[in-house]
Amino acid sequence: MPRLVLLALLFVLATAFGYASIGPHGLRFPVSLEAAIPEPAALFGRPMVRVLIVGLDYDYDRLDQETSAHSRSDIIMAVNLDLLAHRVYELSVPRDMVAVLPNGRRGKINEAQADGGIAESQAVVAKWLGIPGFDRYVVLRIDTTKDLIDALGGVDLDVQNSAALEHVGRNGPVDYDDSWGHLHVHLQPGWQHLTGAQAVGYARFRHDWCSDPCRIMRQQQVIRTILAKLRDGKLDTLVRAAALLGVLRKDVETNLSPGEEISLVNAFRGLGPQGFTSAQVPYVGDVDLPGEGDSIIANDAAKARLVRAMLLDPPAPAPLDPVSPAVKT
Repeated sequence: MPRLVLLALLFVLATAFGYASIGPHGLRFPVSLEAAIPEPAALFGRPMVRVLIVGLDYDYDRLDQETSAHSRSDIIMAVNLDLLAHRVYELSVPRDMVAVLPNGRRGKINEAQADGGIAESQAVVAKWLGIPGFDRYVVLRIDTTKDLIDALGGVDLDVQNSAALEHVGRNGPVDYDDSWGHLHVHLQPGWQHLTGAQAVGYARFRHDWCSDPCRIMRQQQVIRTILAKLRDGKLDTLVRAAALLGVLRKDVETNLSPGEEISLVNAFRGLGPQGFTSAQVPYVGDVDLPGEGDSIIANDAAKARLVRAMLLDPPAPAPLDPVSPAVKT
């Protein structure tokens, strides 16, 4: 995952609003505007900014319509933007991790979003990670990824089962039906063109031996593909830019100000694979929590190491060697 969904959204926002243009060498701001854009370190008044990104899960109401009312978080990403080194660190938290909720009860960490919205989610995730807090947040509503991919005209993706993702066996179909959850995934292995709905079904798939850790890997694979398409100049028409802007207006909530968004886009526009580090918190076992079902217990030692290296005291350019997410250590 060479870049980040947050930066993709900011990238789209800047271009769709006409702040920037895309040429053969990527995103460019007008010279007169670029000179007036403050460096993010000066704007935020700190060298690093921690952002919590959550993607909302969804349910269906009595009319069989999608609803995100009282949704749990389906995606949890703790992101550290190093404003001086212009590096990005993204630490994914599996949604089934056991955490202590504000009422003192043990539950799944994604329940915080349903109980108290983004404010409680920020507080619970920050405490669980052992960091002072998050500076900003980005909430991706239920159809963000599907709508974004459809606005881009679909994506070309290498469909992989968990054996292929973990390099432990042969690739094969990804098949699953959940009529109650309206999830129907029937994809053959290998490269193919996917619609937004197909790509989201692939990213949501977790119904095999690898479960949530490989689901996160699929999410990151889809995000990487979206970012590559954005990076390659797919905002080349007014219609495309308008469609992407519509996605942002409909599906994304953030407390980043417009000025902060533009400053970050300008600072991180040249971000390449060498500037991005991604990992996920590993686990040591699972437990059947009352009323929650199967939940997983974090590897606290590995979590502390990852938090220190990515969110508190990130190193300069040397890449992190993340713990394999599907291995219990």
